[in-house]
Amino acid sequence: MNLLDWKERPFVSIEKMASYSALDKETARKYGLTVKAVEISNRDYGYRYRKLSSSQKMQPPPSSHMHICLGYLVVRKCGTPEQYETWIPGHVFEELYEISKS
Repeated sequence: MNLLDWKERPFVSIEKMASYSALDKETARKYGLTVKAVEISNRDYGYRYRKLSSSQKMQPPPSSHMHICLGYLVVRKCGTPEQYETWIPGHVFEELYEISKS
């Protein structure tokens, strides 16, 4: 799948997402040391939520009826029973995570 394909981007699988590491201990403690993430808009996350929230744990999307913003679809607490998806604005995500070096 081409991640730039606008029809498929909201439905990217966790296996195709990049791994990111928490930049501080508090973020790692709350959400896990490593997360999976991909850059998408808040509107794309809304599409994903409407299609997938009945079958997987997801935080509700932010409003996108007036402002469409780039950010990240983030899978937190990966591989645990508490795993869930959320959307985070780009500037906030970049303050919390960096691409994993391993």
